[in-house]
Amino acid sequence: MSEPETANDAPVASTVPADPGPPYPPGEGGASRAWDFLYGSLFCAGLPILLWRRFVRGKDREGWSQKLGHVAERPAHARRIWVHAVSVGEAQATYTLSKALRREIPGVELIFSTTTATGQQVARQLYGPEPVFYYPLDFSAAVKRCLDRVKPSLIVLMELEVWPNLMAEATARGIPVVVANGRITERSARGYRRAWFVLGRSFGRVRRWLMQSDEYALRVKLLGVQAERVEVVGNLKYDAIETHLPSEEERAEARGMLNLPDDARAIVCGSTHPSEEAALLEAHRGLLEKFPKLRLVLVPRHPHRLDEVERLILAAGWPCVRRSRIKEHGERAFSEIAAERRGQAVILVDTMGELRKIYRAAEIAFVGGSLIPHGGQSVMEPAGAGLPTVYGPHMRNFAEADELLKGCRGCVQVQAAGELAAAFERLLSDPGAAREMGARARQVFLARQGAAARCAAYLKTLLP
Repeated sequence: MSEPETANDAPVASTVPADPGPPYPPGEGGASRAWDFLYGSLFCAGLPILLWRRFVRGKDREGWSQKLGHVAERPAHARRIWVHAVSVGEAQATYTLSKALRREIPGVELIFSTTTATGQQVARQLYGPEPVFYYPLDFSAAVKRCLDRVKPSLIVLMELEVWPNLMAEATARGIPVVVANGRITERSARGYRRAWFVLGRSFGRVRRWLMQSDEYALRVKLLGVQAERVEVVGNLKYDAIETHLPSEEERAEARGMLNLPDDARAIVCGSTHPSEEAALLEAHRGLLEKFPKLRLVLVPRHPHRLDEVERLILAAGWPCVRRSRIKEHGERAFSEIAAERRGQAVILVDTMGELRKIYRAAEIAFVGGSLIPHGGQSVMEPAGAGLPTVYGPHMRNFAEADELLKGCRGCVQVQAAGELAAAFERLLSDPGAAREMGARARQVFLARQGAAARCAAYLKTLLP
């Protein structure tokens, strides 16, 4: 049986609804000094806070020249797309979109802006420093200066970032503006409704609204946006999920990273938080009698807690070996542990950026931040890769993924730490059922991929 085609590589549907055309004719309006007066008043009122943030807390120091529109001058280009992402999450979402745009639009040039320093850092890691800059403040002079230098053919705003002067000036220059991966919470919608007499014209200048879901699309329409400009394309975050099933070679490589024997069975616990490690160690203790080849792998969310977690492991009576030592010494990393106890060693992952690979070594995954009222960490990496995944009751930060997994019976959600051992035992005792659970989880995310390709198809219609 062949593997299903991933939506990331699927062909784009040939039927894209016709472009409804510019909402306002080019040349009308432009950036307004009235907004400058309002922004100037707010700036003066907030100046003490800005100074405190800059000189006391050391924040907001970077990029002021670019925020005033002094970005690199670029030659004219018929297919230059300016993609704006406010912060880290939006910047990460641009990556799958950028790949789809390069596949779909020959000769496209992409440039990226962010508002925050952390978003800027992520964007530079993804694309290098040259095509990345800070989004201009919405003063008319800064906006005009930036557009003069950037010369975009199309502007894409990730999620929802509609600033009046930029919208007015782009429209006046005939530059289409599109909201991609659009989302609007009910709370935000209430705020926009109260200020609609001020913001309505700016929202009306958006050429297309490419929304994540029917719910978000409906909210935009209820605000007063023309229905023919609103489309539901899905959520780009699902395109970023690795739904590739690891090969035997990739599994062997991951197990080698942890020096796991061929007959060992591993539970990898990703992004754990305080108190969760103790609960997992206690569950592990109860499982070893029935599953003596079981190995526990802990990956704390925050590196500064590594020494604390190692002390916790040792205090619980387990040997502990760090991944960095295995990386450096291989099997010799276990040499200081008595031979009869080496199989009981808990592996503590203290290296950065390896969790996705290490999940490939697992038979079961546990996702942290979920046994405590933190709101959970991402379940999509292990579940998307087909791993049976266990997590706790606190998943508000990933509520949509949580509902999808429960709806397809693609996870085990425990309500308390004391239920962990029983949950792990059921999965370890029936590997066939565990694999089926993982396959259902992977399929539910795979079916929701393709938003990047759909966005790219819409954006292509707005370029020459």
